[in-house]
Amino acid sequence: MKLNIRFPKNLATDALLGQKLIPCLCKVSKEFEVSFLDPMPEVSGVVSEWDRKELELRAIAGVGGQYTHYAFGRITLKEVELDVYQVIDLEMFYRIFGWCVILKDGEYAPPGDFWDEE
Repeated sequence: MKLNIRFPKNLATDALLGQKLIPCLCKVSKEFEVSFLDPMPEVSGVVSEWDRKELELRAIAGVGGQYTHYAFGRITLKEVELDVYQVIDLEMFYRIFGWCVILKDGEYAPPGDFWDEE
């Protein structure tokens, strides 16, 4: 998974990008968009090289509205080229299930256990 985004080039942004599990907002429709708010600069980017089926095994889709997934998240990034970042870790928060781990160490995490077997 890669995030295509243009962050401002300054010391504050560089310091924040060095952090793990940065707060973000994940919005998935036909595209997968990640937005950053305070404490990051307010910017948005688009995720490439992602798999909807793999995402849905780890985060439950919602119903209605513009987005199938609209959740606060936490993300760890590593710059791989200008304005392109490898997604190392990604989690999304759902009020019923808590933090759902999507990626861990650059790989899809084990699928979630969302429903009882009964």
